[in-house]
Amino acid sequence: MKKWFVSVGLVFVFLISLCFFTGATNDQAAEHEKFVPNEVLVKFKEDTGKHPIQAAIDSVQGKVITYQKKEIAAREWNAYAASSLSFPGDPYLFHLRVPEFIGTEAAISLLKTNANVEYADKNGILHLCVIPDDEHFPKLWGMRNIGQTGGTVDADIDAPEAWDVFTGSPDVVVAVLDTGIQYNHTDLQDNIWINTNEIPGNSIDDDGNGYIDDYQGWDFYSGDNDPMDTYRHGTHVAGTIGVKANNNREGVAGVCWTVKLMALRCGPGPGIDIASAINAIDYAKDMNARVINASWGSGGKDSYSQSLYNAINRAQSKGVLFVAAAGNYQWGMEWYDNDDKPVYPASYNLNNVLAVLSTDHNDNLSPFSHYGKTSVDMGAPGGTGDGTIKDIYSTIIGGTYGYSAGTSMATPHVAGVAALAIGKCPPITYSQLKSRLMANVDFLASLNNKCVSNGRVNAYKVIFDPEGPSAPGNLGAVPTGWTTIKLTWTDNSTNEIGFEVQRKAPGMPDHAYLKSADANQTFVEDWTAVAGQTFFYKLRAYNMASLSGFANEVSATIPIGSPQPASGLNAFWDWGQGAVQLAWTDMSNNEEHFYIERKSEWESLWTQIAELGQDYVSHYDSDVAGDTFYFYRVKVANPIGDAYSGIVQVYVPQY
Repeated sequence: MKKWFVSVGLVFVFLISLCFFTGATNDQAAEHEKFVPNEVLVKFKEDTGKHPIQAAIDSVQGKVITYQKKEIAAREWNAYAASSLSFPGDPYLFHLRVPEFIGTEAAISLLKTNANVEYADKNGILHLCVIPDDEHFPKLWGMRNIGQTGGTVDADIDAPEAWDVFTGSPDVVVAVLDTGIQYNHTDLQDNIWINTNEIPGNSIDDDGNGYIDDYQGWDFYSGDNDPMDTYRHGTHVAGTIGVKANNNREGVAGVCWTVKLMALRCGPGPGIDIASAINAIDYAKDMNARVINASWGSGGKDSYSQSLYNAINRAQSKGVLFVAAAGNYQWGMEWYDNDDKPVYPASYNLNNVLAVLSTDHNDNLSPFSHYGKTSVDMGAPGGTGDGTIKDIYSTIIGGTYGYSAGTSMATPHVAGVAALAIGKCPPITYSQLKSRLMANVDFLASLNNKCVSNGRVNAYKVIFDPEGPSAPGNLGAVPTGWTTIKLTWTDNSTNEIGFEVQRKAPGMPDHAYLKSADANQTFVEDWTAVAGQTFFYKLRAYNMASLSGFANEVSATIPIGSPQPASGLNAFWDWGQGAVQLAWTDMSNNEEHFYIERKSEWESLWTQIAELGQDYVSHYDSDVAGDTFYFYRVKVANPIGDAYSGIVQVYVPQY
């Protein structure tokens, strides 16, 4: 069946609680809700047709909520119309509203009985991670602690020491997924991200990203282009990440003085819903944010959302670091330890998730903060939660300043340091950055066995290296497949964070960034080369001090023509694997696929049993019968032609 129908699994959208202060009285009831009433996320299996999808939605009398927050009937849904999708980043996922008399639980139960449904969940509530406060006296002890609040001297992130080295770059974008940002706040307005490919106010989607007039962010909760904060949580978070400092204005200083803050409003507070967060994550990824700040989460029954996990995983594939709050005990959760009872998204087992707990002005674990020896990565200043100057001071709505506390306030300290590090060393990858942050903490006895790193973030240690790396040498380039060129080199440094690979393709005036490699690595593969064209490569090492000089420039061309056949094919029965093991030597440097073909002693025709990519040299075949002779051959192919290996025979014993 043609894959032009959107497959959707019911996914409960969890309202994400911002790790932050309590909102207005009429919002307090919503703070304790576990999910958005009468909403469902449903994902259908691939290849599900249009009519079965519509029938499933109609079975619960549902309406599709599009990513622009419009409601349409199932019959109006069109797989070819982007405007009818709930999640452009995952077109197989639907956000539904169901009638109150059916309700969330019944709709999910019914949808799960449908054979076309992959999964169904609630639209859960994730809580803002902050503690109530309304004090107004700027004491940024988290940046520089001299005992001004009665705390311990140097129980801080060493921000002034870091600022002596570097204060930020306007090329780094941090997406603030929250209650919005007061983007016209005098202390924030210079650092607000602007979509320069969009012309404001012309009611045209100039950049073709599906959002009209998204000039300074987007409101994913209301479905419009105004991400203004009306609750204050997002503005407070943004101020800690990136307030402009040393600018002759009264106010505060962010961790990163020069940065671009992408305002993505996902809820009005005190919570944000998962459906809005998913689309915001995809937007941040597609609009080239390097860091996402997620000062929210949810724990307990039904808190895991496969849809939210998938969205963060998509961001990982684009190299985005996702900094998440570990959670606050004041959410009403009867636990502190996330190892025992996880809080999401901080507890998702994804490499790009960096979970942050909160420390107080004495470098102790904050009394409200969740922790986790294996599930929480590091700590950062988040306050005591007593509503005094011991909490975190930052920007708030109304163009003013105020105190808040929580893991919501700890998380932007780490996001701000991450932004500093990216600005100082642009080629750094999300995985290198996460490792760098965790390896350069201030180790604290109070955090021993409370988080993976056993320490609190230190901005200076993260962004300072005493000297730059030496240039790598002996760069070589060899074609290995129809779209692949392998680069190798000699590592001449002991202090690099990684290596930057640059490539010049035909028609390009100069080399451009291709990818990064980790420290001590001595090879990478360019998987996007084109056969018959010559590509030129350069390579240099980097750390926080500087970029090294380039190694020698090299070039390579993948040859046009049929591939050479594989040689040395052999096969034997592997009792441990319960399969026939095949192995061969790859003799070609321009293959696209290896095809494994087989026939039994009873068959006269060959059957293709596997399709493998470039550079494969082995395969296991477990779909065999005992007491039978099998024959195998390998076909190597590219768009020009193909070639067969010799034939090998193997006996499969009775097993």
